[in-house]
Order: sequence, then C-alpha cells, then structure tokens
Amino acid sequence: MKNILSFLCPSFVVLFSLGSGIAATSDNPLAEKLVGKWKQEMIGARTGGAIISITAVDAMGRISGKYIPPSGPAGGQEFDVIGWISSAAAQEKADNVITVSFTVSLSTYGSISSETGYLRDNKIFAMWHNVRPNTAYDWAHIATGEDVWTRVP
Repeated sequence: MKNILSFLCPSFVVLFSLGSGIAATSDNPLAEKLVGKWKQEMIGARTGGAIISITAVDAMGRISGKYIPPSGPAGGQEFDVIGWISSAAAQEKADNVITVSFTVSLSTYGSISSETGYLRDNKIFAMWHNVRPNTAYDWAHIATGEDVWTRVP
C-alpha cells in the first residue's frame, strides 16, 4: 500500500499542476489577447480609472488577476479578479467578438462588482453591475453602467 501511495502522490501533484492558470502562450490564443494590464477609461472623472491586471487565462478560459481601485478607502489595494473569456468561430454575415466577464469582491466596502462584455481592438466594452450592502434606499443596492477598458502598453 505504501508503494502505491508513493506512486500516486507525484501523479496527483502533476495533475493539479497541469490544471493551474497559464500565462499567455501560443498554445492559448485567448490568453495572448487578454493577459496584461487594462485601465478603465474615466472620461471627465477627477481620478484615473481602476486597473485590472489579468495574470492568467487557463485552457478552459478561466481568468484570474488583480483589481486595483484608483481612489477612496480601497484606493491602491489589490483585490482578486475571477472571470471567463470565450469565443466562437466567426459566422458568415455576422459580427464576431470575444466575450469576457470578470468579478471582484471589494471587501473594503462589502460590495461585489461584475462586468460582462466583449473584446475588440484592444478594448473591453462592458456593462457593469455593482451590488452594495448599505444604501440610503432599498432600491439602490444594485447600480449599473458601462465601461471601456483599454490595454496598458
């Protein structure tokens, strides 16, 4: 039994290592398009936009990285980002994009923010939803809007 466990344990470690996130490689073209830093465009805002640093996209399209707010009590802190990227072959006479979603739990505020959209021309165009635990009115717990994220060179 001891010999069997000695054989299985290294195999178990290798199996879990293969399933971990990978950085951009030619084996994962979606990762090549997304891994890197992205800045939220904040037209007319007093502060700069948030930064998302996508550090890995695995073979199934799972995104991981960090979200860094530009200001406020959470300004400059890093929060984990999780999400998905997906695509499909282009169809004749149809517009084709790469779909993207990501979520961050801003524990400083107790809120959760999610963005869902698409990637085109090194920009992510997305709708965001922010759910907040404390608001002045019961109808104000969910806020929504749109964002454009631009790749940082």
